[in-house]
Amino acid sequence: MGDAFMAILLATGTTLLLTVSSALIGIILGAPVMLLSRSKIPVLRWLYSTFVHLVRGVPALVWLFIAFFGITQLGITLSPMVSAITTLSVIAVASMAEIYRGGIAAIAKGQWEASAALGLGPLNTALDVIFPQLLRAVSPTGATFVVGLLKESALASTIGVAEITFVAGLQVQYFGNGLTFFAFAGLIYLLLSLPLGMFSRMLHTRLTRRYAVL
Repeated sequence: MGDAFMAILLATGTTLLLTVSSALIGIILGAPVMLLSRSKIPVLRWLYSTFVHLVRGVPALVWLFIAFFGITQLGITLSPMVSAITTLSVIAVASMAEIYRGGIAAIAKGQWEASAALGLGPLNTALDVIFPQLLRAVSPTGATFVVGLLKESALASTIGVAEITFVAGLQVQYFGNGLTFFAFAGLIYLLLSLPLGMFSRMLHTRLTRRYAVL
């Protein structure tokens, strides 16, 4: 049974690949998507709202099945891994865009005016004044979302991606003893999520000390 536990442990790499790649795409692309919500053009604001509500209003498992099974009717075939990363990434973009939007709303509008009065340009204001405070505002919520993304990556097992849950299921089919193997899988998820929570609290504390006013 030692090999079985090792197989589950090795599947951690696939789970991390799913989570980290999707989270990075969400963190990077969520910001420009969020800007659509602040556009003066009504159509762009409508597109943002429609995208966010559509993505977040449908269960992740349904989107995963659409990406893997559904789009084959359009002549597009994606591998299980690509389907999983694509699905989780789109969900991450929509979720991070909303998190960014909430963070921007929490920052006083007067800070833009105060920065302009001090002679700071829009770019310097965004990078030196707004962004650090935005990072502080969204870090707890963002970390919570990434932990949730880590757990949602288990859905990839339903289309055959060999991540932690899938491999644990294989061991149960072969050896039985489902409690032991799935408890071990759960322990791995817990050990992966704890450092992220600790890092988030440390980052939030440091930013709070440096940027005390929102």
